[in-house]
Amino acid sequence: MRDKNEPNRPASGRKEAVVDKPLIAYPCEWSYKVIGADRGLIADAIADLLEPFDAHFHESRQSRTGRFTSFEVTVQVETEAERNAIFDGLRSIPSVKLVL
Repeated sequence: MRDKNEPNRPASGRKEAVVDKPLIAYPCEWSYKVIGADRGLIADAIADLLEPFDAHFHESRQSRTGRFTSFEVTVQVETEAERNAIFDGLRSIPSVKLVL
């Protein structure tokens, strides 16, 4: 019989990894890496998205073939909701392949 104070275990009997959410003190400066295929379109869209924020961005590098460009974006965020909204906005830019 299982002790009710014992953490749940998967059927294999191994302990599940518990990952705590990191503690982030707001307001704070947050950085994103944006990678995509259309350099001009992405740069213009990032500028439009970040206009109301205390933010800056720059092109950080291009792929060897020149097909992909990455941008470093740094924004002063006030809340977790704002940080997540900016992330979603960056992901929604056409031709963006990845946001980290």
